[in-house]
Amino acid sequence: MSSIRFSFVLLTALQALSACANHPDSTAPTGPAVPMPQLSAAIANSTPDEARRAISNKTWLWTLGGGPYQVHYSTADGRDFAWLVGENRILRGEWRIDTTTGPQGGPLVQLCLRYPGVRRPDLSADWNCRPAGTAFEQMADRESGDPLHLLNRTQAQFVLTTPPANLAEVEAQVVGR
Repeated sequence: MSSIRFSFVLLTALQALSACANHPDSTAPTGPAVPMPQLSAAIANSTPDEARRAISNKTWLWTLGGGPYQVHYSTADGRDFAWLVGENRILRGEWRIDTTTGPQGGPLVQLCLRYPGVRRPDLSADWNCRPAGTAFEQMADRESGDPLHLLNRTQAQFVLTTPPANLAEVEAQVVGR
């Protein structure tokens, strides 16, 4: 009897699955992905010189990834200083612009970061590279110079206890101290 019951359950399951295949979710998109020409152009056409100009002597806010929000200052000579929400230590790292072969076989410019001696899910001692155009699009905020005076600091003036909305919010807290 158990083999008959098993056959009946299997037949019922197959009918249910075929019903799903014949009646897809009407709210699911059926067309191709929506093109994003500005983002695609930034990724495809970023040159090493453009990428260097976009990161050199810039303070920027990073809100993506597996870790806390990060405020960075990247010098023109390849040094990077990172201040993470919830920490009072300023992490010292390095940045570089690299070119590799992209998925279509052409050159792909990448922004690479590393932090010797640091072992975190979002920052590590090994070079972590991502397409430069994507990295710049994903920066929540970016401005010229070092308004937060991160250059050569090892300790922050205070601990950022909540994720900032933008760099101006952090600057206001620094000026107020």
